[in-house]
Amino acid sequence: MSRELTIPAADTRLHGLDTPGGEPALLFLNGGFATQRHWKPVIRRLGGRHRTVTFDARARGKSGRSSDYSTRGAIDDIGRVIDAAGLTRPILVGWSHGATMGVRYATENPDRVGGLVLVDGAYPIRMFDEAGKERVRAQFKRLAWLMRIAALLGRSARMSPAETARAVIEMDALNGEFEADFAAMRCPVAFVVASGAHSGSTEEENARMRAAVARATAANELVTVYATAPSNHVQVIAKDAGLVAGAIEDVVKRAA
Repeated sequence: MSRELTIPAADTRLHGLDTPGGEPALLFLNGGFATQRHWKPVIRRLGGRHRTVTFDARARGKSGRSSDYSTRGAIDDIGRVIDAAGLTRPILVGWSHGATMGVRYATENPDRVGGLVLVDGAYPIRMFDEAGKERVRAQFKRLAWLMRIAALLGRSARMSPAETARAVIEMDALNGEFEADFAAMRCPVAFVVASGAHSGSTEEENARMRAAVARATAANELVTVYATAPSNHVQVIAKDAGLVAGAIEDVVKRAA
């Protein structure tokens, strides 16, 4: 039976769910404005073969709001969840923002991570120049009313437009540092690359971002592309849950 987790994190508390199963355990890291419930299609595909731990990041889902939505705080929260759940070298399964946080956590804590599954995220490329950052800020200002409604329904972050834009810009900056991170990686890594549109980006920008996966695979033989999914960035873990589950089993096998 699943166990609910309440995890202290700086000035707030995180809500999580720990479901029993076989080892190694899987720790799921959400997309930037998603919640732990988005992983249900993937977890169903796994059929209880693995222990699974999910949690809501700060100001998402059932977790509390915070004064700190930085990448540093998000990376440190991964360690807090690992400690609270008592996990030993879990496989980190990250989507988008969660993929980025997972790569940096694994780089900083190589002895605490058994492997990585990266779903349409953590591509080693920086996409935003100063004009691009301004476009991100403007986009989140335009979407503020929609995100407030989605947050009331538990489907987005309870953050201001400035906070959401800053989170995306900080994530992009981290991605730009990742070629060295992948070169140093000591655990197996599998990408699932989406092929559809990525919100807020042009077709050319999407292609350039995803093509950067070649830098990661060239940097380290432990890093592979498991599959290219037909779905877009938002739909990939729902519509291509089977591919994500397959990537998880691939990393579990290689980590053994």
